[in-house]
Amino acid sequence: MAADLVTAIVFALAAATLGGPEALRLLLDLAGKNPAADVAIFVGVICAVTSAVLGAMLLVRFIRVAGSAPDRATERFARVTLTVAVAAIFLVAVCLVAAPSLSIPAADKFACSA
Repeated sequence: MAADLVTAIVFALAAATLGGPEALRLLLDLAGKNPAADVAIFVGVICAVTSAVLGAMLLVRFIRVAGSAPDRATERFARVTLTVAVAAIFLVAVCLVAAPSLSIPAADKFACSA
């Protein structure tokens, strides 16, 4: 079960950091135009912030019990943290994969015409 803890910590701390700002920037370009994008913005920000906080708390719990096996409460906490982190990672991945197919006016100035 220690592998689940380490996986949850890594995913939780990396969920919002890697690709989060780019996904949020792409979603903010769509803000107000599409209700689904507005909901995705709220869910993405909540998942990203919650994931980082839960990951930090789980890291502290993991360090405190470094010599012994984690208790059941820590394992359940790790599963909740992992679920929130996977939701944040999924949202970032969907935004970054779907964004090139969307017509975003701000993305046109970064397009390469070479």
